[in-house]
Amino acid sequence: MLDLSVALSPVQLIGYLGTLGGMVWPLFRGRVSILLAQLTPSFCFMIHFWLLGGLTAAALNLLAILQGLAAIPLGTRPNFRIVYLMILPVIAGLMAMTWTGWLSLFAALAMTLVSVARYQTGVTRFRLFMALALPCWFTHSLLIGSVPGMLSDAVGMTINLWMLARSGAFRPFGSKALTLSNPDSGSSGP
Repeated sequence: MLDLSVALSPVQLIGYLGTLGGMVWPLFRGRVSILLAQLTPSFCFMIHFWLLGGLTAAALNLLAILQGLAAIPLGTRPNFRIVYLMILPVIAGLMAMTWTGWLSLFAALAMTLVSVARYQTGVTRFRLFMALALPCWFTHSLLIGSVPGMLSDAVGMTINLWMLARSGAFRPFGSKALTLSNPDSGSSGP
């Protein structure tokens, strides 16, 4: 029988709030709207993983909030790239200070790929790198026992891949598919 005190504990409820955000961001079409939508799950999972003892993931989600905000101007102000890149050594240092083995490894792989994704100014490239990052976050969530994290990552992976397929990202080269060099369409709605 399901123990509702565990399923509805503050730790799990915060995780499920993050899950909702993790399920929504892939539906947005524009880069900036995706970045803004990712702030909520980052905040919720920062608290969730910290309460579960996943210090590396909690710390990385905190930096993911700052990184997401720093990534927003990259599409319109290329000189802002230096500010974004200055966050990367902080992320690496934080990973090293909170390292706990396998949990940290998958959180670090995920955050590395998320960092590369957010550096992209085209939505297709952004989504492709996120498609690589989400399985790493899923593995981290599996290892730490976060059902909200696994649910968020599984649904996020599915919707993100669906959006990539809809955009033509998986069509063979030479067809009229979107290419990796296509810039952000600027659309902000889902």
